[in-house]
Amino acid sequence: MSSVAELVLAIPWAIWSFGVVCSFSALILDGFWAVALVALWILSGLIIFWSPLEDYLARFLFRLRRPTAFEQQKLEASWAVVCGVVNLNPAYHKLWVEEADSINGMAMAGRSIAVTRWAINTLTPRQLQATLAHELGHHQGGHPWAGMVAFWYGLPGRGVVAAVRWAFQKAVQVPALGCLFVGFFVCAYAGLFMYSLVYHAGWGWAVYSILPIFVPIPLAWFSRRAELLADHVAADLGYARDTIAMLYDLQAQGQDVARRAAGWRGALYTHHPSLANRITALERYLQNTGS
Repeated sequence: MSSVAELVLAIPWAIWSFGVVCSFSALILDGFWAVALVALWILSGLIIFWSPLEDYLARFLFRLRRPTAFEQQKLEASWAVVCGVVNLNPAYHKLWVEEADSINGMAMAGRSIAVTRWAINTLTPRQLQATLAHELGHHQGGHPWAGMVAFWYGLPGRGVVAAVRWAFQKAVQVPALGCLFVGFFVCAYAGLFMYSLVYHAGWGWAVYSILPIFVPIPLAWFSRRAELLADHVAADLGYARDTIAMLYDLQAQGQDVARRAAGWRGALYTHHPSLANRITALERYLQNTGS
């Protein structure tokens, strides 16, 4: 359900992107070729299923690298144990390493799973297995595929928004220019709203134009649910207590401090649940299952 919800909530951004691509194609091309460019963009989503692109994204977008011989040995040993529990061929998934000094993992669209260098060198074998089982839970739930599809089709729209945000940041450095910039967008939306009010038409665009602003809130909530569901998969595989112990260690290191400092806004927009919530959910799991 989290994956389906992520795809549904990506629709507003996808429609925005469709409008951007249509406008761009009409600006630089004409007739058949303009339509062909739009059709090519629609079909381009199929490219995310191409295996070489997965490796390219891992290396250059997510800044991952292949494990060294020592890391490969530790990863393959832990990964083989996890795959043995679910009767999965360990070679089906690709293992990557993220250069970071924190406990973290990543499940990418396709067959890629990554953990941090620090996690490989610091975690116990059972805790490393629990981390890998959590990422396997994301793959079983389809979260990486849903996230990649939403990211791909929302990219043109988000690119325009990023460009506008960058221009606004530059404009506010000059107060008069900043006021002019903000006034332009306020007047543009007010004009669209008044047109809808007077002519009783265009209400859909008036509402839709601000809809993507509110999408990140429910999207973040479903992402937090996806994390809890991935913890549940790891617990089903027998790693509930190991995950709890690891989360308590992270909590003792103060990894929830930054989240609390962000206040209600940080709690509303974050895509990861607090460590306390994850611990509570896993402890409730142990109580319900009598483990």
